[in-house]
Amino acid sequence: MKRRLAIILTTVIIGCLLISQGTNFAKPISGTGSDLKTETVSESAQADEQTVVGTATSVDSGKAASIASDMEMAAENEFLILYVNTLTTEIAVKDKRSGAIWYSNPQDREDDSLATGYNKAKLNVQIEISYLDNTGNSLKYDNYTHSVQNEQFVLEKVNGGLNIDYTLGEAKSDIDAIPKYISEERFQTLIIDKLEDAGEKREVEKRFKHNEEEKRYERRDSSLKGVGLKKVTDAFEKAGYNEEQKAIDNAAFGVTAADNLTVKIPLLYRLDGENLKVTIESGSIEYPESLKIQTLSLLPFFGASGLGDEGYTLVPDGSGSLIRFNNEKTYAAPFRKELYGTDSAISQQIRIQNDKAARLPVFGMKYVDRAIVGIIEEGDAVASVEADISGRLNVYNTVSPSFTLRKLEEVTLTNGWRSSTVKKFQTEPFQGDISVRYGFLGAEEASYSGMAAHYRDYLIKQAGLTRLTDEESIPFYAEFIGGIPKKKFFIGIPYNAYESLTTFNQAESVLGQMLDLGIGNIKLRYTGWFNGGINHDLAKSITVDKKLGGSKGLKELKTYADANGISLFPGASFLEAAPQSEGFKKSQASRFITGKLAKVFPYSYADFKEKDDLEPGYVLSPKSIPEVVSGFIDDYEKLQLTGLSLSDLGNKLNSDFNRSHVIDREESKSIMDEQLKRISGSIEEIMLEGGNAYAAPYAEHIVEAPMTSSNFIITDGSVPFFQLVFHGYVNYAGTAWNMADDQDSTYNFLKAIETGSAMNYTWFVADSSVIKMTDFDHLYSADYRLWIEEAAQRYRELNDVLHDVQSQTITDHRELAKGVFQTTFEKGKTIIVNYNDMESSVNGIIVGAKDYWVGGETQR
Repeated sequence: MKRRLAIILTTVIIGCLLISQGTNFAKPISGTGSDLKTETVSESAQADEQTVVGTATSVDSGKAASIASDMEMAAENEFLILYVNTLTTEIAVKDKRSGAIWYSNPQDREDDSLATGYNKAKLNVQIEISYLDNTGNSLKYDNYTHSVQNEQFVLEKVNGGLNIDYTLGEAKSDIDAIPKYISEERFQTLIIDKLEDAGEKREVEKRFKHNEEEKRYERRDSSLKGVGLKKVTDAFEKAGYNEEQKAIDNAAFGVTAADNLTVKIPLLYRLDGENLKVTIESGSIEYPESLKIQTLSLLPFFGASGLGDEGYTLVPDGSGSLIRFNNEKTYAAPFRKELYGTDSAISQQIRIQNDKAARLPVFGMKYVDRAIVGIIEEGDAVASVEADISGRLNVYNTVSPSFTLRKLEEVTLTNGWRSSTVKKFQTEPFQGDISVRYGFLGAEEASYSGMAAHYRDYLIKQAGLTRLTDEESIPFYAEFIGGIPKKKFFIGIPYNAYESLTTFNQAESVLGQMLDLGIGNIKLRYTGWFNGGINHDLAKSITVDKKLGGSKGLKELKTYADANGISLFPGASFLEAAPQSEGFKKSQASRFITGKLAKVFPYSYADFKEKDDLEPGYVLSPKSIPEVVSGFIDDYEKLQLTGLSLSDLGNKLNSDFNRSHVIDREESKSIMDEQLKRISGSIEEIMLEGGNAYAAPYAEHIVEAPMTSSNFIITDGSVPFFQLVFHGYVNYAGTAWNMADDQDSTYNFLKAIETGSAMNYTWFVADSSVIKMTDFDHLYSADYRLWIEEAAQRYRELNDVLHDVQSQTITDHRELAKGVFQTTFEKGKTIIVNYNDMESSVNGIIVGAKDYWVGGETQR
């Protein structure tokens, strides 16, 4: 009641000021009680009071941009001004350099003829949570419908920003007099039949939804406000409906007092230099224990574009992907992608064939002459990026982050011929902070290339990313496979054996052939060299495999490599324990949400399903990793090796849902970060697979880097955003050319030129027949003899093109025509690649079919 009186009083004061002073007045920030605060608008802010231009949530900076008349300034610094509407809590940010204004919600949303009902109301939202109630129904709360409309928020200006505390839930206790669910029969006999006035009957009926399947009526909470709520409560009272009747209905559908849920969420806005930082302290979110919040969506309409806008959305799918504004692909599912790939502690029986992991926590939206880029700074390990196009639910193109606070798995229970499915939640929700940093780019930076440069600058400042030094030639990445486990038979009795694929002596021989063929700057990744081969025992200690040559053979290979300018990177895995792994105890394993041990079965490359008839490995709990890494490093330092290849620390991220202590992915990420720091402090040069953002700054080399996207239907093409971020700072290569789905060396060669990537091959020396009838028969194309000469020829040509730009950034990448792409390096060198079967003429330059053109400056 005090809150409502304060807001009414504020309105009266503002009205008086408007009458007496016009528009030049001290603008108050609304709150509760005596929390009212005021600040006079600066001259620069007052100068913006012009006509509002634009139809979307950002205003065209090329025109006379002005802030919406119902907003007032909340904070200002050298670069930005933050505004807020104190009645709706929507915000806007003005970039003082370009004049562009970015809104949290569409300013013309009332004119959206497509959005109706809930989708119309959602256009006002800044926060939305999804949860399951006690009966298993999936429901949503949002800060507009369940807080702002009920005047349940406290808004306060602070130094450099704004705090808004939302209370989500029905403020008016009168709604408690109305049942959440009521059966068809009781709704008709107890309510409708007892109302004589037809108007009253209509009022009641339109505020309940008929669920024909459940044979009940469900309360429409969003429509039960103000006058509508009073009409319905009066009607129920007239019909004689009382607490006793409500108790009967609640009991019939399992509704308890806990279903009257209230959620408190603090939202913080801060101007931080050239960026806006938006934060929610998850530990400060308050809600009943019975409420199982699954996800939280943050600023779902910030920067959203409308039907009249041209541009695209950038999403972090694989190397990067674009969704063109208004592309009319409403037949395709909206985009949603979890960051950092799949979690092995979540049961996954089927693997998507072409799914590319999202390695970078970045998204953006580009208009003709301006762009916005979001960096998920905290909570990225539990985050997803969501995007959609106009024409489905509303007329806007959107991109935003969401955060999974509590994971769930479905468990099927059977009893004879009967079965039912129940949902099991992780016992402890995510408690870390959530923050997103928004950057605002002017006309010259408004592209995915500009977004990449913005994120690269962020990594330089925040993660210490450092520039590469010049080298005479580009790297050539070669993986040699040492040994594999193989089942053999003795007089018909099976036993586990070790099969050598590439001994240290054989590796030296192949390296000599590579050097003779002109391959230089070789980065040798040697996998399967210790503790039993490629599926090695737990890596907490090291025993070099004797069948490869033992410690002496490894030392001799290192000596040969050093003498010939070859970098040696023996490989190791830490996050999973292979089947029958020595040194592993089941107490070290992660657990699924169901409480079962997190097993890892081999996948079939034919149908991408688990081979659950084979013996599984186990996901190692993140809490067990430090001990394993420590033991490994102690032994590794004795070998006096200067390089190390990490197959999973920068590639996978797993949880542990052990009920005694849940380790979510964010906590797991912190543990991985500590181990990477420990390893990089002991070993000179690190190579990673995959290249998740939190790990990349520790590496000099990334292999298996994403080169394309997953090509979801809603997207319109892949872009090398990953490469734009890291070129000149980290050496990288994609999937091994001979192991890729497309082994066409021409395509892989052109892709390497376009993206500034190095070559990568996976080889072994043994006859390929030895892998038949093993779990490694997918390595059928890894016989080095099939590839070495072609690889050498391609390397020499690629080196001629790229050797002088490896320490330079890529400043621009763009598509000139369908299948024709242009890459520009820092000092002016330009490459045009034509993937088409016919020659292409662009900007007066003719590029042959499946060929390339090099121009511009070539100096370092």
